[in-house]
Amino acid sequence: MAIVQAILALISRSLGSILSSLFGWAVVALFGQTTSREKAWLSGLVGAAAAWPILLLGIVWPRLATLVLAFVPLPSRIPTWSIRLVWVLLALAVPFALGIALAARARGVPPTIPGTAPATRLPGGLDPVRMTPIPHSPLSRSKGVRLLGGIPITLAIAASFFIVFVTTPVRRLLAIVRRQVDVQVPLVTDARGYELVAKEVAVTLTRHGFEVHAVEPPWWVTAPSKILFTFGGPSFRDYVPERLACLRGPRLEVVLYANGLAMRGSAQDTAWAHGLLVEALTAAPAYQTFDPGAQDIERQIRSVWAVFRQNPAAHVGAAALEARLDEITREIRNLPVDYEEWQIVYRQALQLDRALRGEKQMLKADMESELAMAKGLAMAVLVTVLGLNMLLVALVFALATVMPGWLAALLIGGGLVVIGGILGYVSWTRRVTSPLALTRKTIREDSQWVKERLA
Repeated sequence: MAIVQAILALISRSLGSILSSLFGWAVVALFGQTTSREKAWLSGLVGAAAAWPILLLGIVWPRLATLVLAFVPLPSRIPTWSIRLVWVLLALAVPFALGIALAARARGVPPTIPGTAPATRLPGGLDPVRMTPIPHSPLSRSKGVRLLGGIPITLAIAASFFIVFVTTPVRRLLAIVRRQVDVQVPLVTDARGYELVAKEVAVTLTRHGFEVHAVEPPWWVTAPSKILFTFGGPSFRDYVPERLACLRGPRLEVVLYANGLAMRGSAQDTAWAHGLLVEALTAAPAYQTFDPGAQDIERQIRSVWAVFRQNPAAHVGAAALEARLDEITREIRNLPVDYEEWQIVYRQALQLDRALRGEKQMLKADMESELAMAKGLAMAVLVTVLGLNMLLVALVFALATVMPGWLAALLIGGGLVVIGGILGYVSWTRRVTSPLALTRKTIREDSQWVKERLA
């Protein structure tokens, strides 16, 4: 039973984290930069749009939908038609409330995320970064159009979130069965910076020993993005890439969404890849936080990085940049966010501080030292093998003085084969014949407990 509870808790925690990041990203895409208070009620509005299928369910089965949401049955004395009327009003209110919010507070052209090249207009209205159309402001549409736009956007959000809500638990269970872990990394980018981030992810993983290659993502990965891109209007098209990047290798699988990075693999591989990527993407055109205040800190840090990277050698120890970092640090100290987001901007400030002091990034320095050590060990092993080989040759020559050379080589080679066979046989007899015995025993006990409860 403990295993079942742990699995359910793990799935719930994962689903909650994914939905939370989706809500935060959707608010940014629809309404741009907001205050923390505005983000709270706008996230609630987006959440209501995501729950719109339940409102439709309430029109068809009023009492069942009420039970699903409230977890308590309604008294039979309340007429069904009155409950259905409430559900109808709620189902109509959500898209129009979203439309009213869009009409009153739609964002303009999204600001370029630091790290993305400026959107200089080229012939044909193309962006030099990705050669894609430069984003248009939703404010260019009339308020009436934005008001009615709440309907297709509600449909898009509801359909996308429904797919995520259904597929996430299934994918999590598959990961558990395969003894893998799923890691969700917050990473908010836009359509202009997406390819730059995807390229940086691939290069970083390949450089550090993860053999990954681009593959076509499965439908359940691409479906939410396609729905938002098609029906979400310009609000989502500026933030949703036309094609998602999916990298796969023998040790790791990575999918880059517009609102985050999903990794699947062993606990050790995902932890190592997580650390590498968050360090490498500090100056990339992507935010690693969702809170407006934290994102503002990230913008400031990236602005300092942009100046530093123009001439790193000359800017090491620059008083002006160090003073600017001190100002950012004071803002971080008073940043009213939870620890998860606070430690992200704090780490980014530490990375910038190391660069300004002329020091290498920690994981990069560790990787270089480990690579040097690995090269040294490889050379040592190679030289040792060559030395042993020469010793065996010398032994054959020594025996050749008292017997034919071919017989000496046969005896030495045959002896080595026999020794190798004995070692292999001993190792084979010690193999695990009943893997995961304790785990299977616990699962049987849990299954028996469930059968007894259902009997």
